[in-house]
Order: sequence, then structure tokens, then C-alpha cells
Amino acid sequence: MKKNTPIFSDHAIRRTVQRNLSPKEVDYVIRYGERIHRAGAVFYYLRDCDLSEADQKDDDLTRLIGTAVVLSKDQKTVLTVWRNRKKGLNHIRRKSKYTHPQWMKQYA
Repeated sequence: MKKNTPIFSDHAIRRTVQRNLSPKEVDYVIRYGERIHRAGAVFYYLRDCDLSEADQKDDDLTRLIGTAVVLSKDQKTVLTVWRNRKKGLNHIRRKSKYTHPQWMKQYA
């Protein structure tokens, strides 16, 4: 059975075009990247060690290293996509683990 592919938000479509990423490449990052739950979203980040030896020889796949895909909490919608080879994973890990609804009330 094929895994459900997420729907791309308008913002995610814009960002994938800006970053020259195809839906197949985004799917590759989701499939093989490290999954991290932070700030009420699910982040997938593709590290060098996530590529198999065969994939490390493919230039089209090695250019995806450092790509992050952010999905909604239910993992049905791609919210945004970015690339940052040097500090992308640290950026994700610095985010708070949970959303804080009590903080959000003051901005509503």
C-alpha cells in the first residue's frame, strides 16, 4: 500500500519552486530524513548520513543534503521547505518542543 502523499500549502509550493525542488525530492526528504517533532509541527531534515552509499554517488540526491521539510502536526500538509547545510538541524533543535497555547492567547 502506498503511503499518503501530503498536500502542499500555497506557501510550500512557492518555496519549493524558489529552491528548485520537485515533489519527488520533497518526498525523498520525508522518506529518508530525520524526523523531529518541534513547535507543533513535524520536521524532516536530510543529513549526509541519511543517504545510502549508492545515493551518495548520485549528484541529484546529494544536493538535497541540508533540506528541511516542515509538515503539519497530522503530517497531511507540507507547510514550508528550506535548505541550510551548515546550521539547519541546529535551527530545528533550538525550537521549543511544544506549542504553548497560554502564550498564544495574549496574541489572539
